[in-house]
Amino acid sequence: MLDRNDELENFKKLNLCDYAASRGFVADRRASSKHSMVLRHPRGDKLIIGRDPSGKYYYFNAKGGDSGTIIDLCQMLDGGNLGDVRKTLRAFDGSIDHHVPSSPLPFVLQPSEHDAARVLAAWMSMRPINSGHAYLTNIRSISAEVQTDPIFRDRIRIDAKGNAVFPHFNRSGLCGYELKNGNHNGTTFTGFAPGGVKALACSRPRDTDREAVICETSIDMLSIADREGTDHRRFFSTAGQISPMQAECLRSAISRMPEGSRVVLALDNDDGGRKIAARIKEELAHSGVPIVEHYPPVPGQDWNDVLQDRRNAAKPEMRLG
Repeated sequence: MLDRNDELENFKKLNLCDYAASRGFVADRRASSKHSMVLRHPRGDKLIIGRDPSGKYYYFNAKGGDSGTIIDLCQMLDGGNLGDVRKTLRAFDGSIDHHVPSSPLPFVLQPSEHDAARVLAAWMSMRPINSGHAYLTNIRSISAEVQTDPIFRDRIRIDAKGNAVFPHFNRSGLCGYELKNGNHNGTTFTGFAPGGVKALACSRPRDTDREAVICETSIDMLSIADREGTDHRRFFSTAGQISPMQAECLRSAISRMPEGSRVVLALDNDDGGRKIAARIKEELAHSGVPIVEHYPPVPGQDWNDVLQDRRNAAKPEMRLG
């Protein structure tokens, strides 16, 4: 017979998605991914459920603010003490009560090495930009027109601290996000999603795209879009060096480009940029897609430097007296 601690640990491996569905939550397939499932309740609660490599399920309630395992969800729904929770979960056999309005769950949640549910919960709590982000507009000189271009729709959000946030996607969906901010004093902040993993930030694909423009950062991605235009171009950011997983994502992304496309490596004009270019060319060597390197004109520059130089050159000179 299991002791109490072992029993509680086993409860945490019960399918939390099935349990939530048995309690009236309905799966939102469009918002879910292979590693995180979103379920909504008619009263307003919205659960983001994940599963760790050990097989344990966990959730975040985007509306109610609570989080935890199936034990915590049971207490949130029913109240009571731990003894009451034990009785409820002992009776749960994993089947859905079809007397409760629900819909079939779209898939079995797969374990994730990163904290997929936490990343999705944080992303869903952020708000989209409306007319541009102050840091991107005022400090980085990226026009509001580019930030709000349809190809970047919902590819930039603002978190509770005012940071500009750029989502990263792998083949399973949202897996992380970059954080950017700064001020006129030259202080900058760069971060990444707690529990997330770097993959690719990207624009929205169009059938008319003929160039895959690969940049080192999301700032560079927006900068070259601003400087050289967005027509027929699909943009990507790796947020720095290329990991094996990111290389796989790039190969997958390039394989989905329309026929007749090419890859443009719009990287920094320095040793680091050229090393990344060499790595990407090696990873895409068998893609059959032409690859060209496209660097800023001055050694040491990145594409935001180029954009800012153009903005400064366009400003009228001040005349004295």
